[in-house]
Amino acid sequence: MMSKFSGVWATFEYLDDTCAAIKELKSENFDQITTHTPCPRHEIDHALGSPQSRVPFVTVIGSFIGFALALLITTKMALDWILPVSAKPILSVPIVVPIAFELTVLLSIYFTMGGMLLLILKDTFKHQVPKSSQYKEYDRFMRDRFGIVVECQEGDFQKIENIFKKHQAEEVNLEK
Repeated sequence: MMSKFSGVWATFEYLDDTCAAIKELKSENFDQITTHTPCPRHEIDHALGSPQSRVPFVTVIGSFIGFALALLITTKMALDWILPVSAKPILSVPIVVPIAFELTVLLSIYFTMGGMLLLILKDTFKHQVPKSSQYKEYDRFMRDRFGIVVECQEGDFQKIENIFKKHQAEEVNLEK
């Protein structure tokens, strides 16, 4: 079960103010930061200092497994049902290549989707968001505002609120 959220969230009109607030929060060692944007912005990723995603590594693992599985399946089938035709080899590359390619792509896609789903679920439980109706009904993050949510203890509320106001936050909300 998810724990109760305790923290501060604020809305910003400008991207520069949002990035500056994030950088200052990171310098003050606040790591539980969640952002909301109307569109993807790489500036926020840089401000958060997000590490490289692990999804490409999961995709590569899926492709290697798909390729190996294709080689195993085609070799096993060719050796189980030997159909000798003249002096042609029993297992030939032209037969294996299309199957290997298709299974490599298929398992790469499945592993990528699975990796993304697992990382999304992990981050959902790691970064809590406010449960208040005011936060849930606030829809301007999807239209024209940037938002920052910081999970913290009650003693840090004033410090975070001051950082947000210093960087021209339009509204700051405290949730206990």
